[in-house]
Amino acid sequence: MTKFIAIAEKVYEEFEKKNLFSESTIEQLNNLVSAIRKELKGSSCKLKSNYFDFEACLNKPPDQCLVKLDISLMPKYKNKLEYIMWLASFIEKITVGGRPKLPPLTSLVPAEYETRQEVKVDLEEEKRKSEESANMIRSYFDSDDYKKNEKSLATS
Repeated sequence: MTKFIAIAEKVYEEFEKKNLFSESTIEQLNNLVSAIRKELKGSSCKLKSNYFDFEACLNKPPDQCLVKLDISLMPKYKNKLEYIMWLASFIEKITVGGRPKLPPLTSLVPAEYETRQEVKVDLEEEKRKSEESANMIRSYFDSDDYKKNEKSLATS
């Protein structure tokens, strides 16, 4: 994510210098993609597509779009830090490559091992064992043998 934040900061600075921010969301998204494309040159990240149809993304359900985009979450560009964080996540959504995601741990477990979704603990049994252990410790310190050894150690 830090790589995407660095790219987002560069893109934001470029937009500020060149005054490329627009009130039209579609126009601004298209400008962002072209600026992101320039920043990604020479890096391990690549855009998922050469063309993004943002109008379709706004009108179709998210599962039918290449980029799952929720414009209601897009902050105003005047809120610099919030906009940069949003832009970093946007860049992450429209790119492939970069840092590989780790596989789920279940893929590392051999097939012959069983995995369980939940472990049931008998709380009453655990409480009984805990009380039993506490009683054994208490009875040891209350025993005559312990008191005799304690006195003999204290006088030595």
